Amino acid sequence: MPRLIKTLSRTSRTIIRPYASSNGFNTLLPVDRIVGTFAAVELAEFRQRAFAPERPLLITTRDGTASTAANAKTSHQSLPAAHKWFTHEVGTSPNLVLTLSEQYLSLFQDTILPYELIIDPNGNHLQEYLDWAEAENNGRQELATSLAQLLSDFDDSSFHHFNAPLSLFLQGCKPTPSHIRPPRLYIAQAQIADLPKQLQDDFPTPRIVKEAGKGDIYDSNIWMGIPPTDTPLHKDPNPNLFVQLASSKRIRLFEPATGLKIFRDVQLKIGQYGSASFRGDEMMEGPERDALDEAVWGNTLKGEGYEAMVSPGDALFIPRGWWHSIKSVGNGVTASVNWWFR
Repeated sequence: MPRLIKTLSRTSRTIIRPYASSNGFNTLLPVDRIVGTFAAVELAEFRQRAFAPERPLLITTRDGTASTAANAKTSHQSLPAAHKWFTHEVGTSPNLVLTLSEQYLSLFQDTILPYELIIDPNGNHLQEYLDWAEAENNGRQELATSLAQLLSDFDDSSFHHFNAPLSLFLQGCKPTPSHIRPPRLYIAQAQIADLPKQLQDDFPTPRIVKEAGKGDIYDSNIWMGIPPTDTPLHKDPNPNLFVQLASSKRIRLFEPATGLKIFRDVQLKIGQYGSASFRGDEMMEGPERDALDEAVWGNTLKGEGYEAMVSPGDALFIPRGWWHSIKSVGNGVTASVNWWFR
């Protein structure tokens, strides 16, 4: 395996993913849904219920009954990546357990990807992980060395982004003892077009992305992280089809005017006047992040929004201009893919 330390580099790229402001809402309505797979959804129905009126829509194989390993596995087959990137294991619970397929992904371990790393400012969890990984003969020494090097280059901020090989994530996803927390690594907005051809082929563009509108695809990306992961309140300039591959995510959505009011109220509260369209590191740490989280996910009651639980095989359509915030659910590795299109 090549030395990770030689291929790590910080990046100054602009983060363009939308960030969700936290806000507690009196009424959280369920997102309208179609039961079925996003590969088989009728275009006319999708256009009528979601695309034309610009309303969010959840496309899911779950009909509201308790999920089982059998139906979860069936619903997880819409994209080749779902069964090639992850191994399906039936655990002690009736739900399907998805683990990263190191056998497959290790073939592409040298692929350079954009990472985010969140460091808990109130604890020593990352340092404890590094000490444990360096002391034990557990195949994580290179990861520990690489992260230690990055930390020596970082300032005192809690949020960092850098470029590194896929192998970094594969090592970070290996199981740890219960008293050791793995690093909060997040492969964020890795463009599918930048992946090796074989991995690109694991993400064929869904029919509704190609045919529901003009057929213009603005961008497509993968998002894969070690939980907990979250994206603060933000809005997208184009319609977004968000597909869940592994684990689940809870997404809160707000109509354009409602979301803008939340954002403006937060800015006023913390004494800032940032742009609602272009967000940077300020939404990932510090007072803005905390205020947004409280506004969207806390107990304050200042409006109404919508909420959807997106599970493996589900697709959520997010209209342009709708504000949304995302949180991972559970302890398993989480993975999603999205297409911004017109």
